[in-house]
Amino acid sequence: MRRANQKARMIGAAALLAASAMLLASCSYSAPAASQASSSASSVAGASAAGVHTAITPGNDKRNIRCYYRADLTTTYPVKEDPKVTMPPYITTGIYVTGFDAKNNPNPGDPNAGMQQVADPILQCSRSWDLGTMNPQGITDDLIPPGFVQTTPAADPSKSSDSGMPSGKYGNPLGGPAGPNKLIGHYVPQLTACVVDNSVAVIPGGPDICAHLGIPTLEQ
Repeated sequence: MRRANQKARMIGAAALLAASAMLLASCSYSAPAASQASSSASSVAGASAAGVHTAITPGNDKRNIRCYYRADLTTTYPVKEDPKVTMPPYITTGIYVTGFDAKNNPNPGDPNAGMQQVADPILQCSRSWDLGTMNPQGITDDLIPPGFVQTTPAADPSKSSDSGMPSGKYGNPLGGPAGPNKLIGHYVPQLTACVVDNSVAVIPGGPDICAHLGIPTLEQ
C-alpha cells in the first residue's frame, strides 16, 4: 500500500510539472532590436497556419508578444552566473499552432510562422508574471508592493483549460494530483499594451505609460 501511495504521488507531481512546463515553454528570450522605439507605417508580410498570405499592419500582428520587465525599453541585465551574458529588456511569448510543420512552412521568410494571433496580449504576459518568470534574479523586486504575499489564487471557471483543470484568473493551472501549483501566485503589476518596432509590447504601467515612453499605444 505504501509503495502504491508513493507511486501515485510521483505520477501526480509529474503531471503538475508537465502542465507548468507547457506554459513556460511558450516564453523565450529574444535579443533586443537595434531601435527599440521606432515605428513604421509600412506593412509586413504574414501568413496563417494554412498558408494564406495576408498583409499585417504594425501592431496588428499579435503572434509574438514582448513582455517587458519594466517601463524601460533598452536596459539589459547581466546574468549572475556569467556577467558577460546579458538578458534583454523583455521576454517573448506566444501561442504555437499545434502540429505546425516547419519543414513545409509556406512562408519561410515569416519569423512568426507557426504562431497564432494572441487575442489578449496583456493576459498572455500576465501569465508570465504570475509564474514568476518576469522576476529573474530579483530584477523586478522593487515593483512588488511591501507586504505582498504569494498565495494560491482562487479558481476562475472562465479560464479553465480544455481538460477541465481549474485555473486562476491568468489561465495558469491551480494544481493537479500532486497538490497546489506552487509556481503561481507571484505579483502581477498593472500592464499596458504598446507597440515597439512594429511588435506588441506589454509594459508595466498605467494607460499613459506608452506616451511617457514616446511609443504608440496598441489599438484595441
